[in-house]
Amino acid sequence: MKFTDENIQMIRNEAKYLEKKKEIPKNILEFIYEHKLFKIVVPEELNGSMYELPNAVELFQEASRIDGNFGWIITIGSGGGMFVPNMKKQTAINFYSSKRAVIAGSGFPAGTAEPTDNGYIINGKWFYCSGSQYANGFTTSFIKNKDEIIAAVLKPDEVNVNEDWDAFGLKGTSSHTINVTDQFVPYDRIFSVLEKQNSFGSSVHAYPFKMFSEASFAAISIGIGKHFLEEVDAILEKNKINWNSGSNNRYSFLKNKLNEKETKWKIANDRFHDAVKSTWSKHKKGEVINQELQDKFSIISKRSVTTTIHIVDDLFRYLGMQAVMENNYINQIWRDLHTASQHTFLTPQTKVEATSY
Repeated sequence: MKFTDENIQMIRNEAKYLEKKKEIPKNILEFIYEHKLFKIVVPEELNGSMYELPNAVELFQEASRIDGNFGWIITIGSGGGMFVPNMKKQTAINFYSSKRAVIAGSGFPAGTAEPTDNGYIINGKWFYCSGSQYANGFTTSFIKNKDEIIAAVLKPDEVNVNEDWDAFGLKGTSSHTINVTDQFVPYDRIFSVLEKQNSFGSSVHAYPFKMFSEASFAAISIGIGKHFLEEVDAILEKNKINWNSGSNNRYSFLKNKLNEKETKWKIANDRFHDAVKSTWSKHKKGEVINQELQDKFSIISKRSVTTTIHIVDDLFRYLGMQAVMENNYINQIWRDLHTASQHTFLTPQTKVEATSY
């Protein structure tokens, strides 16, 4: 979808609410439900909107440019749609068909599953389950037989949500801890991310999951970075007269810095989207995306985020005291970027991944 100026203003008007209340307000949720923004990769048979991958990534980035919290919850909420073909058919229908369907949870195998009659007894604790505030289902992973990993989808009344999300950014994402104690889960809600159990899937669902995740989270960071650049430009224009009057001409100095950083951001952004589009094209043609290509994609995604962070941090240095005040919007944008970019799919593991373009 294309966000209108009115949409953008409505979302950004809630920024202070998000910071203070640490949750998504009802009007934003209703907007998301109305436009199916949690169902970007849910098939139309389940009332989803089923985007092609490059379009989905562009939407995640644009939503994040509008506001980091908004982009994060849409991206995370949409990511739950990747499990549609892995669940039994009726289970997928039950959890994804509703207009308000959105899955929260964690892929980390932090629980245990003991077989019992007709299902499993599960126990565990999972951190950072974004969307816990409004999810209609929770996916959790378990270790079975010491080495096999299985997953389950749970109803909201089967999990305990500990409201402990206390990060300095993305405060409105409800990324809380959940725990489950001696909960019975029937076999029809058990699944493996490596196996399909229905025919609802599309090309997106067959795209390598790790690459989908890297693309999604990189889009968030790149989008937030673009918002930061725009906010710096707004600060420049607001202070143009005063900053032009000084002997050092602070306005021209910072304007040149901003232009330089915008050029670098565009390089990182273009390389990232070129990689998304080229791998998607190969995938759609039925070509195998081998490990070498997956590794290259991972490097591009992480380097694009690294570049974005370096750009933002360099500009931050020149903004003065206003930038360090938490009630200042540019401070929130900075904090949101540094929170989003800490995700495990974006954390550099090598020197090259930590190097800017």
